[in-house]
Order: sequence, then structure tokens, then C-alpha cells
Amino acid sequence: MGGFFRFAQIGGLIPSDPAVYARLPKVHRDESRTRGLDRLELIRFLQVAQTITVHHGALAFLLGINALRATEAAAVRIEDYGETLRGHRVLHLIGKGNKPATMPITVPVLRVLEACRRWLARADPNGRGIS
Repeated sequence: MGGFFRFAQIGGLIPSDPAVYARLPKVHRDESRTRGLDRLELIRFLQVAQTITVHHGALAFLLGINALRATEAAAVRIEDYGETLRGHRVLHLIGKGNKPATMPITVPVLRVLEACRRWLARADPNGRGIS
């Protein structure tokens, strides 16, 4: 209603906005209305991504298994997951708000990242990257 009275006042239909001092109840909303994939959808997503290219597979695993944001997953480089902490391979990344983050890598994700590393090594043995 507040918006209705505000526009009526701006349009000159009423001399003042009667709702300007009205106290409105707080409405609590679910922070996220997005729905995640169920188990079978996630499995199918990972399977299909691996059939496209090794890069698609690696990206899908980072998104689906490690729950990275799209920008975080797209920015992952081979050097970012070479370190081992307390016996676990970890991924270093820049997270939300440009904050550095470190997260452990699960074995399935590590396998696809290593497959991607091997593919890059075969595609460019000099290590200059693919153009």
C-alpha cells in the first residue's frame, strides 16, 4: 500500500502520503529460492559433462561435488590444487567477496582434475597452455 500512496502523492492526487509513518510487519523470506539437484540429477549432470570434454567434466565436478560458485570454478588453475595439507589435497581459490579460501578436494574431483592436467600435458608438452 505504501507504494500506492507514494505514487498518488507524486501524481498530485493526494496532498500527503498517509502511509509514510505506518509501521509495517517484518516479512521473513527464505534467503535462497533456488533448488539444488537431487542425487540422480547430479549423477546424470556429471556423466553428461564428462562425455563432452575433460574440461567440462572437471568444471561439473567442481560445481556439483565441491559446490563452488560458477566464477570460482571457472577460475581454478592447475597450480591451485597442488598442495597437500594434513594428508589431503586442497584447492586454493578466491571466494565470495574476493576472500581467499582453501577447501579439501574429494577423490572423485581430484581424479577429474588430474585427467584434465594429463590432457593439457599431452596437448601442449611445453606447458605454455592451449591457444
